Amino acid sequence: MTVRKLIIALFLAIWIAPISFAKSGKEALGDYLLGPGDVVKIQVYDHEDLTTEAQLNNDGLLTFPLLGEVKLGGLAYTEAEALVAKKLAAGGFIKKPNVNVLITQYRSQRVAVLGEINKPGRYALDSNTDLIDLVAIAGGVGPSGGDVIVILRGEERYEYRLSKLTQLANSEKRSISVQSGDTVYVPRAELIYVFGEVNRPGSFRLEPKMTVMQALATAGGYNQRASSKGILIHRVIDGEVKEIPAKPIDLLQAGDTVYIKESFF
Repeated sequence: MTVRKLIIALFLAIWIAPISFAKSGKEALGDYLLGPGDVVKIQVYDHEDLTTEAQLNNDGLLTFPLLGEVKLGGLAYTEAEALVAKKLAAGGFIKKPNVNVLITQYRSQRVAVLGEINKPGRYALDSNTDLIDLVAIAGGVGPSGGDVIVILRGEERYEYRLSKLTQLANSEKRSISVQSGDTVYVPRAELIYVFGEVNRPGSFRLEPKMTVMQALATAGGYNQRASSKGILIHRVIDGEVKEIPAKPIDLLQAGDTVYIKESFF
């Protein structure tokens, strides 16, 4: 490659790369539909006097020079660009208008994030947002939060396991999108209790498929007075507390109390 060709190649790399990056960034917003409250900036190439930045009203309408009210609600930014350009051309104002629509403030599409989350509140959606991304934006699940994430959508309820969603091999991870009006709720962690002859009695988070043996390990294991054959589970069944003899491999349920008896020998 000659020196002249090398200089040209470097020039193109410097000037074209940023343009491509900006385009890909805007294309990422293609799924976002404009709605009431959103603020957009509309520019027409070579017609600076038409530059307008305004908020869509409750009907999704925006007032634009020469055109009056234009309904942009429910449109993606590319559709909004095409509509304004079409109206400018049809009205005989500009022959071949080159229109650019930029969303400067996202206000129409919001979700509520509640429960055991570090930063609960209402969040604006600026694109097609994944459930895991939303939880991350809200500061992640708090220390007392469980493994379940609930999406409330109208009268429908969807439950997901955070541990499954965060598995790299889970092909459904990116298919769980939140929608405007959703309420995302993170309940408290389900707990089990370990008492009796263990080193650290107390309440502990119930992990998926947790066994009696794992619960005992979490509680520091048997102390010197424990009877390895004296394991009882106190479980609420039909509103009554039942005492169930247990083995180390038995699975636990939320609210179970594992009790380790004292050895008399």
